[in-house]
Amino acid sequence: MPEPIKMIIDTDPGVDDAIAILMALAAPGVEILGLTSVGGNVPLARTTRNSLALLQAAGRSDIPVVKGASRPLRGKFTYSTRFHGPGGISSRLPEPTIRPVKRPAVQFLNEKLTSHKPGELVLVALGPLTNLAKLVQEYPCSLKRAKNIVVMGGAVNAPGNVTPKSEFNIYSDPVAAEVLFSSGVPLTLVDLAACRQVSIDRDRALGLRAEHRIGSLALRILQSWFRKHRDRERFEFYDPLAMMITLKPTITTVTKINLNVSLEKNSSWGQTYESGGAGEITLPLHVDKSRFFRLLESLFQMEGLPVA
Repeated sequence: MPEPIKMIIDTDPGVDDAIAILMALAAPGVEILGLTSVGGNVPLARTTRNSLALLQAAGRSDIPVVKGASRPLRGKFTYSTRFHGPGGISSRLPEPTIRPVKRPAVQFLNEKLTSHKPGELVLVALGPLTNLAKLVQEYPCSLKRAKNIVVMGGAVNAPGNVTPKSEFNIYSDPVAAEVLFSSGVPLTLVDLAACRQVSIDRDRALGLRAEHRIGSLALRILQSWFRKHRDRERFEFYDPLAMMITLKPTITTVTKINLNVSLEKNSSWGQTYESGGAGEITLPLHVDKSRFFRLLESLFQMEGLPVA
């Protein structure tokens, strides 16, 4: 029997964040200790509301949600409402009746990490890295107690998705990314080159069916994203891939790299690039696409996923 995964999700829901969170809720042997929200895809008030609404809709109001950073370490968040819509999630969820925990996300993260054995908790970061960078700054030894930190972000060996060189999460707070990447903590970076290997086209997505409660919710969010805009032809599973790698690391081959983040105020802002030689950051390379979709199908009990 594999060991249970104890997990904290740092997130800015977000369509793909929402699907990734639902994956974790549906996965056997996963204990989610909390969600920490951060501004990013939409403002902090909305990412917090979306986190609460998702958990309530999935029947998991017992999981705490803690508000994090509303601004990056430098400047302001630019948001991604064009992709996610003004509400962040394409399918409107009922207004949550549960409320966030009344303490800072950094304090919550430190308390959870220090109250568990070293190497017991996994952190999954699906948005800008502001909360985790603040944790490094305020409690320098805390993150080193994590078993691993899985980050969706960066465009190491691929074009960006917000500029030709930069990926959205890192671009939103590259200063925070640099703090985290240079901290020496265990880290897996799931970048755009990996994420673009797993996607679904419009016809396939709209033809999916699911009976599982959580799977049906994930499917409604995915299909609504396509239906909002008729010109949308393909959905890439960015955050869901990061979550799947957390659950099943063997679906990818990996390499070890050193990584830098550009803080130059020009077209390179937020660019992630290798600085030479083997390093301590794990970078997924080839993704077993068929296995990804088989596992996704088993979690959500969906019919029609491109498993072959």
